[in-house]
Amino acid sequence: MLVGMVRWCKGYVAFTAFGKFPERLLNLAAVRGIRLWQPSPLADGLQGYMSLSDYRRIRPLAKKARVRCRVKKRRGLPFLLRRYRGRGGLLFGAALGAILLIVLSQFLWSYRIIGAEHLSESRIRDALAAHGVTVGSYRGHLDVEPIERALLSELDNITWVSINLLGCTADVEVHEKAQKPDIQSLEPCNIKAAADGVITRINIREGFVAVKEGSGVAKGELLISGLNPTKQGGVRYMHADADVYADVISHRELKIPKRFDYDSLSENKTERRRLRLLWIEMPFSLSFTRYDHSAMSVREENLTLNGTALPLGVRTETAWQLCRHEAVTDETTAREIFRNAELLYEVFSRSDSRPVRRDLTVSEEDDSFVCAFDCLFNENIAETVEFTVTEE
Repeated sequence: MLVGMVRWCKGYVAFTAFGKFPERLLNLAAVRGIRLWQPSPLADGLQGYMSLSDYRRIRPLAKKARVRCRVKKRRGLPFLLRRYRGRGGLLFGAALGAILLIVLSQFLWSYRIIGAEHLSESRIRDALAAHGVTVGSYRGHLDVEPIERALLSELDNITWVSINLLGCTADVEVHEKAQKPDIQSLEPCNIKAAADGVITRINIREGFVAVKEGSGVAKGELLISGLNPTKQGGVRYMHADADVYADVISHRELKIPKRFDYDSLSENKTERRRLRLLWIEMPFSLSFTRYDHSAMSVREENLTLNGTALPLGVRTETAWQLCRHEAVTDETTAREIFRNAELLYEVFSRSDSRPVRRDLTVSEEDDSFVCAFDCLFNENIAETVEFTVTEE
């Protein structure tokens, strides 16, 4: 392969030689130190390959051997340069591109994080950036082992980290700590009421029931006892386990003003684009429009090649004009707002409860509407309270 590269750089030709004594040409060439390769016979001649400089030297020998030489193919760098000698800009661009590629290959183009399932990737990227691992970092300055040790000490949820530099990219592999399983405690405990309510259902698995269905209980009252009297007059301690469902009253109040101002996005927007190459950003769209009130969104798009993100991308910043509006709320609108707020409260704050009844009362004050929510939820009020033997 190396010999072929040398021949291509020097240039070579595929030639044919016809005459009475073509073998004499081979003898004369060998005496003069002219090298031919892959010679093969033809009818009344031969064919082979020869370097460009040797082919120029063989012409007087061909006349002496009474053969005619013809070039069939030309290969190599000299012929390529001669073909494009009138297009200097193309050669200059190719040379500049090669230099640019060599320079850019010394920097980190992109990296990916592997193995982060529970730990936030943004936190890992911030920790890497604090130690110099960012897009555009000079690869020669990245000392991997100290960075790995620093990440292990700063990120509490990982037990192992490895940074593998793969050319202009990097793979950051992390191994998270195993999540602790939920192990049920076997310590002696009672079950007490977590809220005031009326008992509707008891599902007991261990312990002795201290209340009945239909009875009212107060917060902190004993529901299931973990004490088991024995026939000998002693007491056996156990871990009480049960689900105790009760109807619990919930009271909340919300207030909204009758008149209020709010901002909304208008159709007017301004986009500013920046061309980003490694750490360098250059604006290529100019916009001087500014708004007194605006909302900003940022979108980044990177050029990819065969699944690899290149260090060339576009950062687009879009500013949307905000328009100030005044809203006037009537009682019907206020009631709808309050109803939606109550539904959101049930979904996100009391997802384990089942609503039994909802009472919504709207009253009017000087400059606002006030809503009182009186709701009845059926929920599990069992609360485990451990105790020690000496306390009992």
